[in-house]
Amino acid sequence: MVEPKIAMVTGANRGLGFEISRQLGKKGITVLMGARNSEKGEQAAKTLRGEGLETHAIALEVTDSASIASAVERIRSDFGKVDVLVNNAAVLLDIGIQPSDVKEEMLRSTFEVNFFGPYRLTQQLVPLLKKSRRGRIVNLGTQVASLNQLADPNSPLREDICPAYQTSKTALNAMTLVFAKELKEFGIKINSVCPGWVMTDMRHDDLPDYGDAVRPMSPQEAVEKLIWLTELPDDGPTGGFFSEGRSVPW
Repeated sequence: MVEPKIAMVTGANRGLGFEISRQLGKKGITVLMGARNSEKGEQAAKTLRGEGLETHAIALEVTDSASIASAVERIRSDFGKVDVLVNNAAVLLDIGIQPSDVKEEMLRSTFEVNFFGPYRLTQQLVPLLKKSRRGRIVNLGTQVASLNQLADPNSPLREDICPAYQTSKTALNAMTLVFAKELKEFGIKINSVCPGWVMTDMRHDDLPDYGDAVRPMSPQEAVEKLIWLTELPDDGPTGGFFSEGRSVPW
């Protein structure tokens, strides 16, 4: 009997996290759906179970070390391993705010969710990922945090101003690289991916208008372009940054 794959997805009760959970579930993977609100997490998992998928709600507040430890212990005791980790949970609080105007509280709260949370969770799940025959980690990043884009005066993304979000996601990319070096010898692959402009609850309506030629994708469209990173073959990339299936500059 083939041992089922186990995937952990953070921020899974809505938006991209919910759709990632759905698409992983359709591949026959048991999906652990992390959500800080237990009731909403259970409702999301129940919805996907209604579609015939194997899903379980996991109470997880990524800014709370105790919550992370509790979630990891439940995964260890109930499932024994993790094959796929998707660090999806994130906040975008500072659209249009200049760097000199970002309040310290906003900066710290953004980093807690977008960087420290994924770092701590990944760190604590490493032992369970090592028990997988093919561990895969995907960090949800963004091209508006690309240093290449930020340094380019002619970048089409130059008018996107959200400094707390951008710097936290740049740090997440650095995390991808340092973990890639450590985990390579264990066959665990970790990559960052920009899902693009997606219609979610993250206030994308406040972004600049790029005209009719550019439209936000649905979560399903976005997930179809990133899910491949969860099922990389042994010779697949690690320590990379991707968008729409292509490598993009850091």
